[in-house]
Amino acid sequence: MRSLNKIFLMGNLGQDPELKVSSTGKPYCRLRLATSTSWMSAEDKREEKTEWHSVFTWGNTAERCALHLRKGALVFVEGSLTHWQGAQENEFFTAIQAGEVKFLNSPGRNASAKIAESLDNPGAARNHNAVAHPA
Repeated sequence: MRSLNKIFLMGNLGQDPELKVSSTGKPYCRLRLATSTSWMSAEDKREEKTEWHSVFTWGNTAERCALHLRKGALVFVEGSLTHWQGAQENEFFTAIQAGEVKFLNSPGRNASAKIAESLDNPGAARNHNAVAHPA
């Protein structure tokens, strides 16, 4: 039987990414990603809930994320859900293992200006690391 473990998230970073190195010497980066859902309550009030996600990137993707992303950046993440047990008996963790991270904007920059820039010079978007994925 075939199976599928695929996650798609789009949200904003809650803090700057930190580039670290694993015990085996491989670079990795943890992204704290916020996604929000809103709805109308029975009293016609707008309600909103924010979920926080731990997203891990590895290798070249981690290096590009650490170099180009900052707190507040809007990103699209494609990856898979992963779980592991911590050092304590009842300690368990869940995170997203990112396969691809698309940079949708840069904090402090006008998003429409960035879109116009990429339309004027499509090659610049590729050279600007608009998409971080394993090489």
